[in-house]
Amino acid sequence: MTKNGWRPDRRWLWPWQGSLLCLGLSVTLMGCGGGDNLAKVTGKVTYKGEPVKSGSLMFNPIAETGKSAGKSASAMVQPDGSYTLGTNSAGDGAPVGKHRVSFNPPDQEPSKDPKVNPPLPPYSGLTPKTGQVEVKAGPNTIDIELVPASPRKSP
Repeated sequence: MTKNGWRPDRRWLWPWQGSLLCLGLSVTLMGCGGGDNLAKVTGKVTYKGEPVKSGSLMFNPIAETGKSAGKSASAMVQPDGSYTLGTNSAGDGAPVGKHRVSFNPPDQEPSKDPKVNPPLPPYSGLTPKTGQVEVKAGPNTIDIELVPASPRKSP
């Protein structure tokens, strides 16, 4: 209450305060998580012109000067050679920008007979022919051709 007995009617403050609260929460939530600039990425993985039937791909962002690299995107290669990248969840895409591409062959089941050496997993020793790709805003189709990894020379 004030000196002259007048008391402000606070009912008009609540809608204004609620709007301000919603605005503040919206700005806060935009700054947390969800800030990834993701673009849909699909394609086919091949070796000698034939679809690769299994394995996984990883797209690792290359950091720009003064910026963090961001999250990696990954995908399982399907029996028809197709893949769809996901970063936060399956199929949600990859961060826009340049990436290093890597391929991991499927795991090999261990042999039950200890005398038998299990064969190498299918697609073992293969690497993407193009080691770097660029994901652009919007839908992307990036086909990956696998080639035998070149032997590393020791210094």
